[in-house]
Amino acid sequence: MARLFAPAAQGPRARVTRWFAAHVRHGATREIPVAAAGRMTVHCRNGEAWITHDGDPKDVMLQPNQSYAVRDRGGRMTVHAMKGDCIFEIQVDD
Repeated sequence: MARLFAPAAQGPRARVTRWFAAHVRHGATREIPVAAAGRMTVHCRNGEAWITHDGDPKDVMLQPNQSYAVRDRGGRMTVHAMKGDCIFEIQVDD
């Protein structure tokens, strides 16, 4: 009977990957919320994009089929479509 009411064994936490899609029209800028926890990767599928973070002088340029791993950059992240409409897949690994 004691086993029925004993706390469950704590095993390793399951990994979860979430995927989001984003579209930015040529010449437009869009804010992409940075994941509060976990690892975030931006995959550019179409167009050319300029990614910048508020307060960080290092900008990132992405072309089709390139990816960018967001690492502790903090601040707001914006994406500007430099050439053509940009299609992104955003991957968040918790």
